[in-house]
Amino acid sequence: MVEPVTAVLTGIALVKQATSFIKENINTVQDISGVAKQIDQMFTGQQEINKERNRVANSTANELGLSSVTQSIIDAKLANEQMQEIKNMINLRFGPNTWDEILMERKRRIEELKQRKLLAKKQKMIKQREMMDVARQATIGIGIVFTIVVLCIITYVAFAEEIDTAECMVFKPKYYMICMNEGHEYALIEQQLDILEYKNTHIIVKENPNGIDSTNRTCD
Repeated sequence: MVEPVTAVLTGIALVKQATSFIKENINTVQDISGVAKQIDQMFTGQQEINKERNRVANSTANELGLSSVTQSIIDAKLANEQMQEIKNMINLRFGPNTWDEILMERKRRIEELKQRKLLAKKQKMIKQREMMDVARQATIGIGIVFTIVVLCIITYVAFAEEIDTAECMVFKPKYYMICMNEGHEYALIEQQLDILEYKNTHIIVKENPNGIDSTNRTCD
């Protein structure tokens, strides 16, 4: 894979390479687009030189040794001289205001790129805020639903207990306790079983219409 030019050349090397190409081809290109790539390369090289100069100037490692500082200053001066030379050649070949137009167009594109980045950042922040709002609303919604469910359960249990209590009130104490613990149906069954057992173990006397009692059932 071939690396980009800016990844393998230093700033001053980029400027020199672009300058050499423009000098060799300035009289043969039909319009400014023929050397546009090299002009961009010169600006990129100049930016790299300025970055390196600032880095060296702020580096404590070079406080006693001035070789790096000197080289960065020389590179910056050479880049400015070659930029001025190319400016004169471009204006001479394509018109006196061509270089200024190039600078204005470059500034416009840089500003446009900056605005696009700011817009993308703003849109990202808005999207993140919207996602947070949705998550917050979802959390509130879930909380409300959970609260409603809990209240419904509490209401149902309380209502069920109230119904059970009302149903159990018809029983005598023994079956009332069974009803409260086991339920109405179970208490009713127990009551019926006790009645059957009572009938099977006791004599039931019915009054005769003629005034004479008669025995209906006796215990075994």
